[in-house]
Amino acid sequence: MADYDLLLKNGTIVDGLRMPAFRGDIAIRGGKIVAIGNVQGSATRVIDATGQIVAPGFIDIHTHYDAALSGGSKWDQYATLSGWHGVTSVAIGNCGFGFAPVRPEDRERAMRRMERTESIPLSCMQAGMKWDWVTFPEYLDSLDRSGLGINAASLVPYSPLRAWVMGNDAARDPKYTAKPEQVAQMKHLLKEGLEAGGFGFSASFSMANRDYDGGYLPTHVAPREEFLEMAKVLRDFNRGSIEWTMGHALQGLGMDFLLELATTSGRPVNWNAVIYDPTSPNTWKQQLQWMENAYRQAPVLGVNICTPIEFEFTLETIGLFDQLPAWNEATIGTLAERKAKLADPARRPAMKANMEKAPTVMPGTAPDSEQGAIRMFRWDRTVVDSVQLPKNLALKGRTIEEIAREQGKHPIDTLLDLSVEEDLKAEFAMQDFINNNDEALTTILKHPLTLVGSSDGGAHTKFLTLGRYPTHFLAHWVRDRKIMSLEEAHWRLSTMVGWAIGIRDRGWLREGMPADIVVYDLEKLAVRPMETLQDLPDGDWRRVQKADGYSHIIVNGQITFENGICSGALPGKVLRSYEMGA
Repeated sequence: MADYDLLLKNGTIVDGLRMPAFRGDIAIRGGKIVAIGNVQGSATRVIDATGQIVAPGFIDIHTHYDAALSGGSKWDQYATLSGWHGVTSVAIGNCGFGFAPVRPEDRERAMRRMERTESIPLSCMQAGMKWDWVTFPEYLDSLDRSGLGINAASLVPYSPLRAWVMGNDAARDPKYTAKPEQVAQMKHLLKEGLEAGGFGFSASFSMANRDYDGGYLPTHVAPREEFLEMAKVLRDFNRGSIEWTMGHALQGLGMDFLLELATTSGRPVNWNAVIYDPTSPNTWKQQLQWMENAYRQAPVLGVNICTPIEFEFTLETIGLFDQLPAWNEATIGTLAERKAKLADPARRPAMKANMEKAPTVMPGTAPDSEQGAIRMFRWDRTVVDSVQLPKNLALKGRTIEEIAREQGKHPIDTLLDLSVEEDLKAEFAMQDFINNNDEALTTILKHPLTLVGSSDGGAHTKFLTLGRYPTHFLAHWVRDRKIMSLEEAHWRLSTMVGWAIGIRDRGWLREGMPADIVVYDLEKLAVRPMETLQDLPDGDWRRVQKADGYSHIIVNGQITFENGICSGALPGKVLRSYEMGA
């Protein structure tokens, strides 16, 4: 009988704790690391890792695989948009969105909410989700039964919790305030979720996220006092974290509210997101300065996005511009209704005003920040990527700015007229939309209080592929631009984000730890071009970006991907906060 199940030989070990890298071996048995160094003995399988980096699997702190992982073999047991890129553990239940607790009669409503907030097609959820749960503890148990190729840690999403107690309509109506007994019931449900292994709770103030009909979400209208009561529950448990997506809160709450949550709960608060936005070029500096001041009192950490935000989209997809009132209203209803509204010339002035100068407190800034203008498009960088009608083929590859000038139209009229003519199926590519300043991003990524993450994996299936971020981070920022050491990079990709959410049993390499490991060739590491796969449960398609350079991705001691090929093994597990200590 072999001494070990798996033996990784002669790799360059980067342990995730910022110790200097060293050449050595790692032996795995029973899903755990049992020896590191010059390991002797036999193994069922030996992998020669000479010339490769051997490091902890990455932890993706911000995803929306709640539906995909629940589908078992019918959907995506490996959370592939992240799993292809070395991620071995994902956090779900973010932004206050999720599917538990949800009564059977409210399932359709819950899926419609997720369709609008995270652009996951309703038909895909209807075909793929098992729905063999009602409560949050039952949801976690269902995930465990589903068979996972990746580990999953779930926050308790606040919108379904509030809807369960108050009803779907009252929970999102600003006129209603939860009664004391209802707040007590919400606290009980949160406690129940934490006892089952939830990692805290999540919520969103962002007006870019809307309910199925374009209206408010429960987290938009819940008052400060209610959230602080939930923070007290975390204080009693002393584990987990709070995840928040910032935006223009109806209650006027700004960044200082995050500090209040952190001091009340005694737990880390991570919020989204620190980015470089060319239409508000100093906001990131304000965010970093605020965090430096806040962190002296309590752990408040900003999640960064290390990749350029570039995506391809059609106006057939709903929820893209919900923070702009005129666009929000025009994109509610059936496809025919939306097409008619987008074609209506009477609506265009308001839509132009919204798009060109929309007053907003930029996400994550303090309440007294300057009122700025957001421009959802750079018309000189927005390209017609695909059309259906032969008469429009000549427009392919040209920018909206060029076409508008040629047609003597406003760019928004150009975009909308073409989209309506194409039955909302014209496809546009937006390039260098956000994070197009490497100097600013270098400062953001190196800052000690920012977390590498926010892939949004599982969401926005038809236009966004940020799950590539670990590969881009290592290849572009560490290998090519050398903004930090490899040791620092791996600490940020695993240990630091694990600490922020409350994962304590993995993220670094030591004897006795679960064997979540990536083996890769740094020189060959690369993000592949965007492609489409027709692999969703209802036969629909999604956009993906795979990776080159990873020879082996290992979850709990078993290989899940070898040279990009899935092994079929399902060693993942639902992580439970009560197993983590503090």
